[in-house]
Amino acid sequence: MSDYIIEFKNFGFKYRAQAEPTLYNIDLKIKKGEKILIAGPSGCGKSTIASLINGLIPFSYKGEMTGSLLINGKESRDMSIFDISHIVGTVLQDSDAQFVGMTVAEDLAFALENDCIHQDRMKERVNEVAKILDLGDLKNHAPSELSGGQKQRVSVGGVMVSDVDLFLFDEPLANLDPKTGKQAIELIDELQKRTGAAVIIIEHRIEDVLHRPVDRVILLNEGRIVSDTTPDELLSSQNLEMCGVREPLYLSALKYAGVPIEPSIRPASLNDLVLSNEDKDKVNYFYSHVKKNKDTRENEEMLTVKNLSFT
Repeated sequence: MSDYIIEFKNFGFKYRAQAEPTLYNIDLKIKKGEKILIAGPSGCGKSTIASLINGLIPFSYKGEMTGSLLINGKESRDMSIFDISHIVGTVLQDSDAQFVGMTVAEDLAFALENDCIHQDRMKERVNEVAKILDLGDLKNHAPSELSGGQKQRVSVGGVMVSDVDLFLFDEPLANLDPKTGKQAIELIDELQKRTGAAVIIIEHRIEDVLHRPVDRVILLNEGRIVSDTTPDELLSSQNLEMCGVREPLYLSALKYAGVPIEPSIRPASLNDLVLSNEDKDKVNYFYSHVKKNKDTRENEEMLTVKNLSFT
């Protein structure tokens, strides 16, 4: 049995409807239990890699594949999408598109029903997952009645019940505000710790994803892997800027202050940042000397709400 759950070997892919390939010479290995962020600008090939890993390519989206893609040591071409679904659980960016049940409990039970799990065990497993994800009070609610963050939890639960080896999150923050996005990243982190499964997060909001640690960041651009390294190494390089991906705002502020960004200062997390006294002085000087634009709209009424109720 291979130590790697995903292995791309000199892999390329071209959609049937396109003249040029979307992916070129992809070499990528992901170990069991690893937590990986795949990032890059729009159109770089992130979603295509997601579709290859969860089997949508070639079963739903047709095209020409070159090289090799192994999932749990088996060539993906020789596996059915049903086989892959027992290894890879996918959470889509649009949670509404993933719901199939009339209630939260029905939705959580869907994968178990497909696997013909005995009803007593099914109810037990649904209750276990609902408790872990803090969905116990919502099991009889319709998915449409839930908030964005609650929908995300139900989507996670729908794949969590199956005990898969790899969780694939395709732009999980796309429809979430910053606060709820942080909660989603915390949920993914907790999920990985509880299950020990590999986690792949495909997202361009790098700063939000790094709210919790990841092992590696795979940066894509124009269908090729630009870098495969630790978050600290990536954020100390010029690769994000070269690919047109926004770096964390606190790093931009440090650069304006004249602080050199190196792996040793642990730039991947604002909470873990290590600055010398000299660097702290630079930041304080920069902050105190930045000219703040005076807000001329102080007395301008932007929004008025009166006698509003919502249930």
